[in-house]
Formats: sequence, C-alpha cells, structure tokens
Amino acid sequence: MERVKVLERVLVYDRIIRFNIDLLTGIKSEIKADIEETRIMGEALLDEGDLKAVKDFLLKVEETFLLKLGEVLDSIYDEYEVFNFDITFLSSIPEEVGREIERLDLIETINAKLELLKDILYEACCLPEPNKKVEVVLTPFKVYCELLNHAIEFNKKFENI
Repeated sequence: MERVKVLERVLVYDRIIRFNIDLLTGIKSEIKADIEETRIMGEALLDEGDLKAVKDFLLKVEETFLLKLGEVLDSIYDEYEVFNFDITFLSSIPEEVGREIERLDLIETINAKLELLKDILYEACCLPEPNKKVEVVLTPFKVYCELLNHAIEFNKKFENI
C-alpha cells in the first residue's frame, strides 16, 4: 500500500473513532437529562397505567442502556489507544501500518457496538401494546435510535478508504 493511501486511512480512522467517542459521550450526558424530563412529563401527562409503562422503560434505559453505553465508550477508548500506539510504533513501516489497520477492523468493531446500543434502546422503546401518548413521551429516545443508525451508516461510508 502506498504511503499516501496509508496516511489517508490513518487520518480517516482517527477522525471516525474520535467522532464516535464524541457522539457517545454526548448521548451519555444528554440521555440522563432526558430520563428525568421524561419522568416528569409522564407524571404530568399520563394516567397510572401509561405512567407504569414509561417508568418500566426508563428503568430499562438506566439499568441496561446506560451501563452498556459506558462499557462501549470504555471499549472504544481502548481501541483508540491501541490504534494510536500501533500507528506510532509502526510509523516507520507504512506497509505494516496498513496491515495493522486492516487487522484492527475498527469501523466494523465500532459499528457492531453501536448496533448493540441501538438494539438495546430500540427494544426498550417497543411497547407491548401501541400507545400514542406513551410513544410521544418517549420520542427523545427514538431520536437516539435514529442518531445511532446515522452514525453506523456514516462510518460505513469510510470503511473502504
């Protein structure tokens, strides 16, 4: 692989990893506020049965999604450190850098983690019975599902650089 192509891949992968870290860090900070806001809206707008559905949903988000989100963030940080170390260590051998980038398969690894987060959140959003009022209150979480979808698609665009 020629040096310019290797440099291009290194720069793209570096930006992709940082973009995903920033995205997930932003979701993590915003979702905590959305949980509290949703709880307040649910209590103000919904009857007891619908409120229970919202509280069950929020419990799933807090216990499952946020926990997994922290794990995914830690994992991507670790991948970034390995990536940076490998690039620094192998910088004098461009063909090795290219092979190492292929070996790490960072975009596929990150997308698999984003897919997992999206699936957890989507599953939590699926109500046993359709309920328009509850669905409206849960709208911010549907936006996060779409945001994760867009991030996955964005990452795929750069997979074959």
